[in-house]
Amino acid sequence: MQQKTGNRIVLKSILYIFVFILLGEYSFSQQYLNKTYLVDGSFYSPVTMIPTDTGYLFSASPGVTFFLLDSSANLKWKKLYNIGPAYMNNLYKTSNGNYITTSTVQWGGIIENLYLIKLNNLFDTLFTKVYIIDSSSSTSPIFSSCFEDNSGSYIILGHSSKDSLGNASSQNGLFIKTDTPGNIINYKLIGPSNDADWFNTGLQMGNNYYLFGGTYSYASGGIVGMDRMDGWVVKTDLQGNEVASVNYGNPTLSDGQFTNCNLLSNNKIIITSNKAIEKIPDTNAWIRLINKTGLLVFNPDLSISYEKYFKQNELIGDSMFCISITNLLIDSDSSYFCYGTTGPVNVYTQIGNKRGLSVKINKNFQINYFRKYAYKEGTVNSLGVNFYCGSNTEDKGYILGGEVQDLTMSPIQQSWLVKTDSLGCDGFHSCDDTTLVCEILQSPDTACNNDTAWLQVRFKGRSAPYFVYANTALALDSVYYPYTLPLWIDTLVLYVPHDTDLQQVIVKVKDPWGWYNTDTVQIFVKNCNVGNIEEAWYPKKVEIYPNPATSELHVKFRTPLTEPATITINDMQGKAVKQITTKQNENVIDISGLVQGVYGIKVVGNNMNASERFVKM
Repeated sequence: MQQKTGNRIVLKSILYIFVFILLGEYSFSQQYLNKTYLVDGSFYSPVTMIPTDTGYLFSASPGVTFFLLDSSANLKWKKLYNIGPAYMNNLYKTSNGNYITTSTVQWGGIIENLYLIKLNNLFDTLFTKVYIIDSSSSTSPIFSSCFEDNSGSYIILGHSSKDSLGNASSQNGLFIKTDTPGNIINYKLIGPSNDADWFNTGLQMGNNYYLFGGTYSYASGGIVGMDRMDGWVVKTDLQGNEVASVNYGNPTLSDGQFTNCNLLSNNKIIITSNKAIEKIPDTNAWIRLINKTGLLVFNPDLSISYEKYFKQNELIGDSMFCISITNLLIDSDSSYFCYGTTGPVNVYTQIGNKRGLSVKINKNFQINYFRKYAYKEGTVNSLGVNFYCGSNTEDKGYILGGEVQDLTMSPIQQSWLVKTDSLGCDGFHSCDDTTLVCEILQSPDTACNNDTAWLQVRFKGRSAPYFVYANTALALDSVYYPYTLPLWIDTLVLYVPHDTDLQQVIVKVKDPWGWYNTDTVQIFVKNCNVGNIEEAWYPKKVEIYPNPATSELHVKFRTPLTEPATITINDMQGKAVKQITTKQNENVIDISGLVQGVYGIKVVGNNMNASERFVKM
């Protein structure tokens, strides 16, 4: 009796554990979200996105504003810091769980106040530090970002004052180092004498700071016209003294500035890069065209370790077709998730059908997938469609924040939140165009047994790497997307036939998630080493397929027809049920009206007299 009771307890325990696992799996199931919304009837542009236990928190501008949304993007609370018409920069989480951010307050084009704001984990203000007050002119600096270094000090980046007329042709990169209460330790202006430089972001690696931004100072011919931007990187010591600096770009073209940076585990720095040129249409206005978008990896000495570009973009007619990457996230497996915007835009009206995008890349810089996102199909969007911030989520997915401007909405500009699963799918339509597709584009009509035959195949799906099979044999292992987009993979698949006669070859493409698709082709296989009865059909240069057939039967002549040939289909009693006379090399015969069974086909003419059987299904 005690033994039975003990068994029941064990069984119940196992059952409870099983149910707990199921409930655990269910509770961590991946969620989707694609929503546009306003807060109190107003638009706010997300700056930083932070997942929480109950939803998502983001900082936003205009104003120094924080929103807490639930998992369905419904507003739970809003905190607004009334310091004027401020534009908040990145929200940085410090080592002790607090947050810091910088802000620039501007009235009528005049910079009045620059702030460093420190908040606790409930987003209550710990201090607000005002650094510069200058209401007399437009000469004050502007803050762009902040971060905490390894010692707990805060680094503020931006650019210094413009000249007395407010022109950007006289400014330097701005570096400020403070202690934890926000008191200034070091204040540095960095840049060449031409004075047209700025910092957007930075980080610490070892005993150096690495500061990233843009510059006009190195441009060929100076900064006339302000049309020759370069990316700019400065390496400093821990006091902010410049150690080295390098500009990246074509000296005669306008290249993209650097807006983000991430530290890698191998003491290198990765950034996204939008390499740009300027196009002048019929008007005199300068129109920027993003030319190449990708990743750059920097060594500690500021040399480039690796470059990868996703697409060569182009200007066709009046439309720009481009990809622009805003930032990237580094996943726990050292893979990269990039996000931004893509799509055609008219260079005159600035209107197009742009979409948000994401590109997932593994740690070896091979593309896993490319996704496009729209909040609503069939609408015409302005240039404002973009993702500005993002974060990883607990369920291995991603949360992206941005904005949508659309002439069909009221108001036309609204906030945008997209939650994806680990494959970048938003549950709405971002993976609709990536259902696994496999197509055999070209294959040989004939092949020799025990010899190599090649099939031209193209495919795409939800996520690479892909595995390609020819019948049951693994033909290609771990296939990734190429450097260029859109994401179709064109490749050659090897097939070695071992039997003779008409063979069916099935090409199967399978992804890491278990999805697969197939395509089929018929190849006539002959014995190229021995002349025997197996080659009785092929030497007549006639091929029929498929076999079995359902609705159509193809008859192909592999030699020019100098005179008509007659094709006759007979039933098993020898009665002709179909007959055509042709001089075409390839013929399609409709057999949909034939009953199922075995038929004979006979070809006579043009020095040919051959027969074969096929099965009608």
